[in-house]
Amino acid sequence: MKRDAAGAMALVSRLGRFGGLLGEAATVFMVVSISYDVAMRYLFLAPTIWALEVNTFLLMFVCLLPAADTLAVGTQIHVTFLTDRLPAAIRNKTEWIGDMAGMLFCGVMTWKGLTMAWTACQHNDRLSTTLGTPLVIPYLFIPVGFGLLGLMYVARLAGSLGGFLGRQPAAGAADAGQQL
Repeated sequence: MKRDAAGAMALVSRLGRFGGLLGEAATVFMVVSISYDVAMRYLFLAPTIWALEVNTFLLMFVCLLPAADTLAVGTQIHVTFLTDRLPAAIRNKTEWIGDMAGMLFCGVMTWKGLTMAWTACQHNDRLSTTLGTPLVIPYLFIPVGFGLLGLMYVARLAGSLGGFLGRQPAAGAADAGQQL
């Protein structure tokens, strides 16, 4: 059972890292496509019809998919001016409460995102633009991103509880984030 839990946590970590890599690739594509659109617009007076729409959706993608990797690595911004003043035992409990609140929030966002995507798919909702992008595509970024983030919260909580129960915390559970 212990090996199964470690394997599940490693899988969640790999999925989170994959989301991070996808976010990095999307960012590179955004830089290239926006530069291309600017060159076409101002040098050749022939703007693209797709760049703004695609990059709008990619911005949503870049904000949601790498979030699990950010949490796993611990590079999210931490506001700790109150928790730094608490005793270590209480500080650990506030981290657990934060992780549980994160899991709950991610669960709700995953559920509502799936509902939105399913409705858009059933009604064949599309943008009223030249591309006519099916809205199910960007709507799916919400449940996928928040689902990965919720799984990472589960792994993080399991890792911190493992340390509390005398086991080693999961890899990547160390707090190496930015402190404010």
